[in-house]
Amino acid sequence: MELPPYRAVLIVDTKDFGSNSSRVQAEMADTIYDVLSRAFERAGLAQVLAEALFPHNTGDGYGLGFDPRHLPAVVTRLFDALQDELADRDKRMRATGRPGTLRMRASLNVGPVRPEPDRRAAVVGSTVITAYRLLDSAPVRDVLTQSDPTQTFVSVVLSQRVFEDVLATEYATLPATSVVPTTVQVKEFTGTVYLYVPKPSGDLLRTGIGTAADYRSDLADAKPTREQPTYGNTTNIMTGTHSGTAIQVGHVHGNIRHHDR
Repeated sequence: MELPPYRAVLIVDTKDFGSNSSRVQAEMADTIYDVLSRAFERAGLAQVLAEALFPHNTGDGYGLGFDPRHLPAVVTRLFDALQDELADRDKRMRATGRPGTLRMRASLNVGPVRPEPDRRAAVVGSTVITAYRLLDSAPVRDVLTQSDPTQTFVSVVLSQRVFEDVLATEYATLPATSVVPTTVQVKEFTGTVYLYVPKPSGDLLRTGIGTAADYRSDLADAKPTREQPTYGNTTNIMTGTHSGTAIQVGHVHGNIRHHDR
């Protein structure tokens, strides 16, 4: 049996989608792809979206695969462009007096994905499943909860593999110090992920990520134990230039709690 080709997997979804009325949900669903498309174009990556592998609408978001050679450009430019696109849209909506702030979470993973004859066919496998698990993890959700809804529109979680292959190796011009590592546990996935916030605000500036919430696992029987490690202070040093912002994460205590949309 041969190892399937490596693919990058990007998933985005919308905060509090289900709390809106059916009419507003329909409007938001129609807007999601348009916003994502404009962000790719804004980042100079329109061709990546046009050639997307297994693109699929998730109702409250969108998912796609792409050639991993584009990962450095996606990591460096796409999420900042998505933040800018959503901020511009929010200003236009407020100017016309229309409600419905659109804020997004994004998850990025890379690994072997079995190819399908139809590029739009459903794709399964650990690489895709992990991308969804990361998107559902508490820290990436809490970034939007703890920030100003008129300023912070995007919260990003990168897998360990993306960090090691793209940021740690400096293929991306986004400095590795612009992302913050944290350990998550959601369903069957446990591991280190890296959070990136193009424009932090609110409590993120006052207390950092991970300090305001008592994370617990979404597993019913998970409880804190005395054996949990404690960590000393961490200092991050920003190097290079980039429009994003580096923020220091506070300690994460306890396990992870999965928040419903």
